[in-house]
Formats: sequence, structure tokens, C-alpha cells
Amino acid sequence: MKLEYLTMCSLCESEDIAPVDSDLNIFKCNHCGYIFDNPRPTFDEIKSFYSNEGKYGALIRKMWLKEEKARDILWQRRLVKLKKLKENGALLDIGAGIGQFLQLAKNDFEVLGTEISKIAIAIAKAKYDLNLIEGRIEDIDFGHRRFDVITLFHVLEHVPDPSSLLKRCYDLLSKDGVLIIATPNEIDSFRRTIIRLLSVLPVSRFRKYGKFGLPKLELAKSLNEIHLSHFTLSTLRWLIKKSNFIVVEDTLDPYYVATGIKKIVDDLLYLIFLVIKKISKVNLYDTIWIVAKRSARYHC
Repeated sequence: MKLEYLTMCSLCESEDIAPVDSDLNIFKCNHCGYIFDNPRPTFDEIKSFYSNEGKYGALIRKMWLKEEKARDILWQRRLVKLKKLKENGALLDIGAGIGQFLQLAKNDFEVLGTEISKIAIAIAKAKYDLNLIEGRIEDIDFGHRRFDVITLFHVLEHVPDPSSLLKRCYDLLSKDGVLIIATPNEIDSFRRTIIRLLSVLPVSRFRKYGKFGLPKLELAKSLNEIHLSHFTLSTLRWLIKKSNFIVVEDTLDPYYVATGIKKIVDDLLYLIFLVIKKISKVNLYDTIWIVAKRSARYHC
């Protein structure tokens, strides 16, 4: 696996970075608080991983397609939240996967999606007749086209340069458009706190987790996702502001995939953590949902 080593923070460009969990290659920027993997796989390695039939392809077929009904419910929940902000217009979904969200959203929006996984792009075309654009958003030429909604559903944690991605979103968003970001709450969630506590026990299941409750990033092993960044709410809000956006909503992403009794339990947990967030302003849930709009004034 080809690795790259960071000598400065990807968000604020500070050189004041240091390891906070050397065993698992977890670093932190002492200036902005950003927590990230270092060293990490190169983009070519990441793209190869997500286009590998035996890795990501197997995940899509064993989980995403097998759980299609439950995932439809998930995407409908997110679509309902989105339509409270915008009921129609041009929608760009970055990192669209197999296009399941776009398949539902196209009844109300003019949809377009991007993806780096060749396997996901092929499935989106075969299953939903969607023509996803292959590549990183920073490298795609949209001409003069602008979008009323841009969605980043669990994408920001995967990309090598989150700051560059958000700057590109700023350029592509219409004047009154909305940017929706959903990302794991990997550092501050209640679940991760429990995992951190359990990691000190002599139980093999939890030994792979370090002081932040995170596993080591190793592509050669049975890894489903590549998270390069581990955002806290404060760091994410700081990055969004730095990228010339204004946060207009800060809540929870109803990310769970479930049916039957499990869905009832997950619905209840979501509501409990939502009440906690509303009362205390503290997000202890597994995920973060943020809506932002372009700032009227550009900050360099």
C-alpha cells in the first residue's frame, strides 16, 4: 500500500501537528483541533480500493443491495429533511455511491451525481439508469452550471483534502443554495466513548481500538470504509466557516439502516439523542448533520 505523510494540517495548514495515538497513526492539529490519519493511503490507493470487486464491490452486493428496502427508508428520511429546506431545483450529490438517493430525489429535483468507484457507477447505470460522473469534484468541469442543493452524505471523512472540497462546493452552489453535510461523529459520540472504555479490557474484540475508539487504517485487512478524517462538531463548524459558509442548521443525521423491531429501537435512540442535543446543544449521537449557506462576504 502506497502511503503519504502529512507535514501540515489539511484544514488550516499549520505545521503544529503531533501524534495522539502513535500505535494507530492518529494525529491532531494543535491549532484547529483536526484529528486525522497520518500516514494515510494515497488517493490512487483509495480509488483502487473503492473500485475493487473483492473489497468494495462485495460490500455493495452483500450490504447495500441486500438491504435495499431498508436503505430506501434511510434515504427517504434524509430526503424529507432536505425538502424542508428546498423543495426542488438542481441537486448535486457528491460521492453518490450506487445512486439510491438520487433515484428517490429525481422525482422532485434535477439530479446529478459524482463518484470515484467504477463499480458503484456501473451499478447506478444498470439499476437506476443514472449517469454518474467519475472523478473528484475538484477535477470535474461543470462549466457555468450551479446547484441549488449540494449533498455530502458521509463523504467528507473520506477525502484527502476536505478544505479544497468545500471551497469547490462554494463555487458550485447557487446564491441561495444549501450545502448539506452528514458525517460520523467518531470522537465525541456516546458509542465511541463506550468503545474507548472497553478498549482497555483484555478482550480481543476491543483491542484493535485505541484511545479515540478508532481502528487502525489498514487496507489489506477486512476494512469496509476508509476514513481519513475524524471530525468533531467544533472542528467541522470551524472548517465550514473558514470555507465561507454560514451554518444554518446543526443536528443529527438519521443514518441507520433497519426494519422491524430494530428500526423501532433505532428511531427511539435517534429521538432520545435529538432531545439531548436540543436541550444541551451537545451531540452525543453517532452522526452529525449540518446545513450551510454561502456567506455573503468572501473571507480569504
